[in-house]
Amino acid sequence: MKLDVEGLTKSFTKNGEELLALSDVSCEVKDGEFISIVGASGCGKTTFLRMISGLVAPSGGSINLSGVPLGGPGPDRGFVFQHDSLLPWRNVLDNVLIGPEINGRRVQAREAAQANIRLVGLEGFEKHFPHELSGGMRQRVNLARALTLDPEILLMDEPFAALDSQTREVMQSELLNVWELAKKTVLFVTHQIDEAVFLSDRVFVFTVRPGRMKEIVEIDLPRPRDLSIKRTPEFAALVDRIWSLIEHEVRQSIDDEIAQSLQEEK
Repeated sequence: MKLDVEGLTKSFTKNGEELLALSDVSCEVKDGEFISIVGASGCGKTTFLRMISGLVAPSGGSINLSGVPLGGPGPDRGFVFQHDSLLPWRNVLDNVLIGPEINGRRVQAREAAQANIRLVGLEGFEKHFPHELSGGMRQRVNLARALTLDPEILLMDEPFAALDSQTREVMQSELLNVWELAKKTVLFVTHQIDEAVFLSDRVFVFTVRPGRMKEIVEIDLPRPRDLSIKRTPEFAALVDRIWSLIEHEVRQSIDDEIAQSLQEEK
C-alpha cells in the first residue's frame, strides 16, 4: 500500500474557539492509483492534502507513506498548487529545477528536468519566462517541477481551477497522459465532479465540515480515456451518483456563506 491514513483529525483555533476541520478520516491508496477528493466548500479537502504534504501538522491520527510515518515536507511528496507559483525572473528550466537546486542537486537533476519538460509538452520553451506562457502552459511547468523531485506521491490542489473551461478540458486529458507515462500515485482535489470522474480510479467523497469520509466511489470506466467518454451514459451516471451524495451539503454550504456575509454587513 502506497499511502495509509488512519483516524486523521485536524482542529484550528479561530477567535478563541476551536474549529474542527477534519474528523477521523481513514483511507488507503494503492501504488499508482489516481484518487480525486470532492466535497462541499470548507469540508477539509485542502487541509487533508496539506497534512499529507507535511505543510500542516495533524491534531490526531497517523499518515504512512510506503510504510514510513510522515513528518514535515519532503522530496517524497510533490505538490501542485492551484496557482502556478512560478518565479517570474526564472525561465521554465530554472523554475523546474528549483527543488533540486534547494536540495543541492541541480546538476544531477538537469536531465530529469528536461525529460519532464518534454513529458508535459513544453520542449522548446525551456528559456521562456512565465509572462510569455499561457495559464495552461504555466501549470504544465508547475507539474514538471513537481515531477522532477521524483516524488512517491503527487498531491494536486485544484490545479486547473484558474483556467478557462476549454483549456481545463485539454489539461485534464494531458494530465492523464502524463500520469500513465510517469506512473505516479496521485491525490487530486477538485470541485468539478466530472473532472474527478474523468481522471480517477476512485473518488473520495467528504462530508461537510468537519470533513469525514462519506463514501468511496469506484470509477469503473475503461482506460485509456479520452474526452469523448464524458458523453457516455456510464460517465453521466457516475457524475449523478457523486452529485447526489453531496448536493444537500453544497446547497447548505452556499446558504451558510450567504448568511455569514449578510451578518458581517450589519
